[in-house]
Amino acid sequence: MQTIFTLFFLTSLLSLLLYKKPILAQKIGFGLASLISLYAAIFFFSNLENTLVWRLPGNFISSPLFRLDSLGMFFSFLVSLIAFAVSLFSFDYAMFYEKKANLAVFASLFNAFILSMLLVIASDNVFSFMLLWEIMTLISAFLILVNDGEGAGRNVMIYLGIAQIGAFCLMVALLIMASIAGGFEFSAFDELNMGFGMSLTLFVLLLIGFGSKAGMFPFHVWLPLAYCQSPSNASALMSGVMIKVALFAFIKFALLLPQLVQFGYILLFVGALSCIFGIIYSLVSNDYKASIAYSSCENVGIIFLGLGGAFYGIGTNSPMIALLGFIAAFFHILNHAVFKSLLFMLSGNVFTATKTRNMDALGGLHKKMPITSIIFFVTALSICALPPLNGFASEWVIYKTMVMGGIEEGAASRFFFSLAIIALSITGAMAIMAFSKVYGSIFLGIARDTKSVEEAKEVSFIQLLPLGLLASLCVGIGIFMNNIVDMLSKIVLTLIPQTSVSADRLISMPIIIMVMFLCAILPFVFLYLLKANNKEVRVTEPWACGFLYNKSMQIGSNSFTGDIRNALSFILKHEQEIKIDGYFSKAVYKHKTHDLFWDKLYAPIIHSVMVIADKIGIFQNGRTNLYAGYILIYLCLVLIIGYYFL
Repeated sequence: MQTIFTLFFLTSLLSLLLYKKPILAQKIGFGLASLISLYAAIFFFSNLENTLVWRLPGNFISSPLFRLDSLGMFFSFLVSLIAFAVSLFSFDYAMFYEKKANLAVFASLFNAFILSMLLVIASDNVFSFMLLWEIMTLISAFLILVNDGEGAGRNVMIYLGIAQIGAFCLMVALLIMASIAGGFEFSAFDELNMGFGMSLTLFVLLLIGFGSKAGMFPFHVWLPLAYCQSPSNASALMSGVMIKVALFAFIKFALLLPQLVQFGYILLFVGALSCIFGIIYSLVSNDYKASIAYSSCENVGIIFLGLGGAFYGIGTNSPMIALLGFIAAFFHILNHAVFKSLLFMLSGNVFTATKTRNMDALGGLHKKMPITSIIFFVTALSICALPPLNGFASEWVIYKTMVMGGIEEGAASRFFFSLAIIALSITGAMAIMAFSKVYGSIFLGIARDTKSVEEAKEVSFIQLLPLGLLASLCVGIGIFMNNIVDMLSKIVLTLIPQTSVSADRLISMPIIIMVMFLCAILPFVFLYLLKANNKEVRVTEPWACGFLYNKSMQIGSNSFTGDIRNALSFILKHEQEIKIDGYFSKAVYKHKTHDLFWDKLYAPIIHSVMVIADKIGIFQNGRTNLYAGYILIYLCLVLIIGYYFL
């Protein structure tokens, strides 16, 4: 593994050294990143059942130890697999930012970001883990700034602010765990003796620390800001794998605590809220990239439902529920990495072709970008959990876990698992609606703003190749779900070795495909046998109540979700502006949906901080004599405190 780390480091350095030849640096940087990522994916996958240890030579930052066990190998494989696809995609895509940033720096940051994620996963020491965690956050912030523009600084500060809240909680939790264990190496954390209150406190700190990075409710507000601001290849890495690094770390450290059944209840509750609020905001957003970003909150919630079942199973000594819960969570982590990175890269194709993220300006792109449209359609089906694709497969296992937990004895378990099942059901229905809107608004119908779409054309083969590979994974993982479950069960059994049960065959996907195929062709068979509907199809303009049909009469993203917004108006604050200059002029509609938690939770805190900062600012008045007075007062206070208290 040290070879892989070294190669990424050297590629990042080489890209930076070619600062004065950015085009060459971009080709070398992203090209080498794809080759190294492919090698890394093969290496980590072939060592899934092994444990590798490496210590950094010399005395640099106390010679930190890096260790990869089965769990770490799986997440490293995931990072490398997605990094391979995104690097290949970036080979041509990054040229879009040629005039906005130095491509050499872009390529260097890209490689450094992949390296930082791999090092965080392998880190085996509190100090090195926190240092690398912060480096990973900082590099991702720089990647967001590659797309510098209006609001970029504000968006990055919000992202960093929430990241620092999480980092503070992590630091506190890990230092307490280290003090109890008597060492800073994670290998010393194996046997932590603590009471109920301390265990629950540390679990909550870890959940806030890692959940804020993963985009968990109510820390999700940075998702649409950061992902919309950053280039799509950076969004694909951040959403596809960076939040998985946070989930990996949460699982790793939460399993070191004395297990309580309350862990499962907390995760089920938080997961249910994340699912519902994430998909609601995804549904009502008119920005397709923001819609995809909010969907990450929803999917993180689904993963937490699986983890909730797993921790409940451990807490109640129910090995089958624990096993299925972890398999479900890991399965959805794998699937989310594939289809979410794919969606962000597809959004990059759409944006580079149209220069807009507003769904109300788009339409009819299928004719201009047919391959992007087909891949987007497959990915949308996958994220909506429709059979036989991978999203359906993992959510099926989560449903099975929830049902098994729901029939356990006890009012609390039945309540929380029932809540999870309801949330998952609502989320599934709304996800279909959300991505029907996104796909329909972008690719179907007629272009609403002709200027945005008229010059659109299909992207290059090299940009489409990784998208096709990931789309085929969406299909393949779904069809061969039992093989994936077998692979994941071996990883899970290393986490809960006392479990002796094995996951049964969950569902036969080939039979589902056969049934779906028969259901699809059955109506045509009946039509043929009954000799009905043999008339030639008549193609005309749609009926428009006697008016001449035009593109403004199409169902837009706002009208598509109008009833939902009205029904949920108690949590969705909606602004609408209609501008009409004259009777014969074209009306202009502007819509904006506010995030309730931003308005009620974050905005007041930020406002208070700004007011305090403004008050403190009076001390900075530019007068040298006053600054000398401040220093004098400070020195006097130090002397007084030192004399009386030290």
